[in-house]
Amino acid sequence: MTNEGKKNNNTPIVNNGVSFNTLIISPSETVTSLQIVCFFDFEKNQHYAGGTYAVNEHFGGEIHELRKSGIFKGNPLETLLITPLAKQIPARRLLLIGLGDPVDFNIDLIVAVGYTVAKEAIQLEVPDFCFAPSLKDAGLTLSFGKTAVSDALIKGMSTAIAQSVTLFERQMMKPLVLKEINLLRGKALETTEDQA
Repeated sequence: MTNEGKKNNNTPIVNNGVSFNTLIISPSETVTSLQIVCFFDFEKNQHYAGGTYAVNEHFGGEIHELRKSGIFKGNPLETLLITPLAKQIPARRLLLIGLGDPVDFNIDLIVAVGYTVAKEAIQLEVPDFCFAPSLKDAGLTLSFGKTAVSDALIKGMSTAIAQSVTLFERQMMKPLVLKEINLLRGKALETTEDQA
């Protein structure tokens, strides 16, 4: 994977041979096997900014239309896998994951999101993926800090990785292909509009 974004200066966390990094780049610009972006329930939150706005724009507004039509509503842990055939973004595949009602958003859900996206990536047999939490993009004010979000995501992802390693050791699945996970941080766009 080659990206022009900046990696953080911290030593990456390595768990079961998988490296966790922080990368400062928009999800619409990542060169990766799998880009993951999350959205709240469409009926509860239709706000786009920063990375989610850029991804939607790169698809000509089609992400918004998928949500509006109910094809991807954004229910908790709902997923939708997209293959950008027209190369709207550099990522080979795009996975949308739902966060449900913003009122019910909590740390336990973040752990479950981390677990779910890592399991999806492992099943897709990708060597790397990028994940954009996109919480500020949805206009959400958190009662907990960025570190808590990252820690919860890594906890969920690490559980999925550990389970896969155990299954491989027991000859119940193929060896783990996943080697790198990048948690994205990017600058939000200054002004955006809700798309009703």
